[in-house]
Amino acid sequence: MNLALVNAPHLSLVSLLTAPSSSAVGRTARAARASVRPAGRFALASVLASAPGVFPDVAATPIPPSVDVSVDDQVQRLRDLSDDMVVEDLTRTFGSELPPMWRPAADQPRRWLDSYASATVDAWSVVSPRWRRAQPLLDLEARRVGAAVVRGCTDVLLNALHPRMHYEDGEFWVPSTREVTDELGGRRLVLVPTIAGLSGRVGIDLPDIFYVAYPVPGQAGLGERGATVMDLAGDPLCRMLGRMRAHVLRTVDGPVSMGQLAAAVGCSPRVTSYHCDQLEATGLILRERHGKSVWVSRTSRGHELVDMLSA
Repeated sequence: MNLALVNAPHLSLVSLLTAPSSSAVGRTARAARASVRPAGRFALASVLASAPGVFPDVAATPIPPSVDVSVDDQVQRLRDLSDDMVVEDLTRTFGSELPPMWRPAADQPRRWLDSYASATVDAWSVVSPRWRRAQPLLDLEARRVGAAVVRGCTDVLLNALHPRMHYEDGEFWVPSTREVTDELGGRRLVLVPTIAGLSGRVGIDLPDIFYVAYPVPGQAGLGERGATVMDLAGDPLCRMLGRMRAHVLRTVDGPVSMGQLAAAVGCSPRVTSYHCDQLEATGLILRERHGKSVWVSRTSRGHELVDMLSA
């Protein structure tokens, strides 16, 4: 698999701009929207009214995130795009019948581009301090992704990116307004960690890359004082799998029944079974039925992962 990790803060910015006020990042979202001056409100209206997760590329990432790309670069791209490119992108995303909120962009593409560039500059002035505070997180995430690739645990990593994303045999099931399964084919898979809470976003329509924007782990430590690597290093196995799945995997160091496992990790049998489904799909555990009981044990791969990622 051709995998890359890219810093593309514009995707964080878009996710924060459109985040609900009631979300964990609601305060930042409200401040970012309030910062947009009148010149940017024409374009911002389209973005805020769009269905969650359904954005044309011109709004989500004017420059595709094939390499690191700054917000300043994205703003310049917006100012340089032609009117025809905007209309083509909208048509490719929505078809010939555009949603009402995107008609202004098609009818007045130059005005929309200039307005969106202005809105981006204004909102970034609010979001950029959060991005700077997140640098220790982003650096740690780069090391985590690199370790997963080197250790042959890419599928484990991909299945831990987002609770609503699932990867198996070259296919992604991704969060959207509808269920979407898409094959990577020969495209490069680009991971884009974001600082926008738990939101996720994917780009499935680009010819050369398939990008996944996902929440960088450890954002709970992103307060006004920022976060440090010491705050965020934590348990490497938890960072790879999530707290509960790491707990499950450590607990099954010897065969245990599903009932015993549920009691040991403090979850209902249904929730425990869900986490076991994910661990089994990536080859880390094995479930076998003996009589009326289902017994769970680690595979050799599960043992290796625990050994590698345990302090």
